[in-house]
Amino acid sequence: MVDTQHSLAASFAPVLNELDLNLYDVEVVSASQGPRILRVLVDRPGGVDLEAITAATQALSEILDSPGETPDPVIAGRYTLEVSSPGLERPLRRIEHWEGAREKTVTVKFRDEGVAQRVKGVVVSLNETSVTLDVDGREQEILFSEITGARTVFEWGSEPRLATKNRKSKSKKKSEKVA
Repeated sequence: MVDTQHSLAASFAPVLNELDLNLYDVEVVSASQGPRILRVLVDRPGGVDLEAITAATQALSEILDSPGETPDPVIAGRYTLEVSSPGLERPLRRIEHWEGAREKTVTVKFRDEGVAQRVKGVVVSLNETSVTLDVDGREQEILFSEITGARTVFEWGSEPRLATKNRKSKSKKKSEKVA
């Protein structure tokens, strides 16, 4: 399936680049019932909007629906094409994804000596074979070959102080009126 994803990515990237979009990821998901799902994630600086998603969907559909032009025989036949942005909590599958997640909080599922583990930490460094996370103040190295799933973590910021002060002053004014 990895070869299929590389083949599709090689076909899709130039078309998406013409639309000023970057191919973030391609995934072929086998459905238990119904057609396979071809999931394509696109991005660009500043994010993508519905217009960009629509243009990408139309361009990729033309490639996939052209007779004899299907970039990979695995996609021949029925499939559902899903085109979207990677979202706030982005999947981390390729080294480029990990490079973009440096100094960001991530959650990683992996197998350590056959035991399933999950950690949340900040990406400190990486190389071709592993990533190092700061997990609660200590560094933990995880081999990419042991990772079964990983995502960035979106963290909501604290409420602005101005809004908190306004609420308190409004509550105070209400209680003063009642008294």
